[in-house]
Amino acid sequence: MSSVQQFAAPPDGPVPRVSVIIPSYMSAPFISEALDSVFAQTFSDYEVIVVNDGSPDTPSLEAALVPYLARIHYLTQMNKGPSAARNRGILHARGEFVAFLDSDDLWFPDFLRAQVSFLESHPQVDASLADVLVFGETGETPWRLLTKGCPNILAFSQMLRRQGGQIPSAAAARRLRVIEVGMFDEGLRYAEDLEFFVRICFPDRAVGYLGQMLVKRRQHPGSLTSDPRNRRWRIGETEALRRLGEKLDLDESQRKVLDEEIAAAGAALALDDAYQHIAAHEFARAVQCLRSANTHYRDLRLSVASFCLGAFPRLTGHLLNWRLNRRPAREV
Repeated sequence: MSSVQQFAAPPDGPVPRVSVIIPSYMSAPFISEALDSVFAQTFSDYEVIVVNDGSPDTPSLEAALVPYLARIHYLTQMNKGPSAARNRGILHARGEFVAFLDSDDLWFPDFLRAQVSFLESHPQVDASLADVLVFGETGETPWRLLTKGCPNILAFSQMLRRQGGQIPSAAAARRLRVIEVGMFDEGLRYAEDLEFFVRICFPDRAVGYLGQMLVKRRQHPGSLTSDPRNRRWRIGETEALRRLGEKLDLDESQRKVLDEEIAAAGAALALDDAYQHIAAHEFARAVQCLRSANTHYRDLRLSVASFCLGAFPRLTGHLLNWRLNRRPAREV
């Protein structure tokens, strides 16, 4: 047993209102900032659970945790992925609410106070999310999770249509409801948050949005936000939607919406494949991917691009590469 495991605070004392769950994998350089942002909260009735997901940097991680030992519960497990680490924390938690913070992200000081207040005042809501400020080497970019014009409380059908986004670091939820729905799907390494937040409001519950920027999401090499076209997430997205269809007893109209969302996710992935093939000068394969994507988008611009790429591959490929390199990383 390491010194950190031996002296980390045991799960006793008064039951807290909120359990903060921090899964950690290769995050030794960032964990102190994450914890400092928790301990700087204006809301103080919480416990902190750090779950080491079999990280290769365990010695450095545990060294970074030493100053916090009296204030955290520290758990270890073999590497099983972020969903399993969060689930381990959920089962260890005692709070009425659980709040998730990835170990390389940060909270603004009013995060927990705003989340608890929102959940208390909206009994029909089982999870709530705040907006995000993405930061890193390229500067800071605000990221609003709710589609413009949507209400701030979304029911299952709206979440299934993905009118709101979801990021674990921006979320708080009712712990008993989280356990009731089966927690996070441990078979998903990416887009597990999408699957979880859609499932948590099925069939007649809701997810709420605070409309406040209360989270800083770090972008660094190796993080999901550093994937220039979000490819890893898109692959996971398709699998997450497929699993929803297997788990939920959907009616005919809901099944139709899900099929449409799966088709949209597949088309986005095909479009991303086309970008990759164009960049690699694999123009014939790019044409196939553009045509596949356009069975969903039915966009004249894609039809023109695939035709020109087939007829004038080098010139069109050069122009498309120039265009793609000028697009924002998050633009589909």
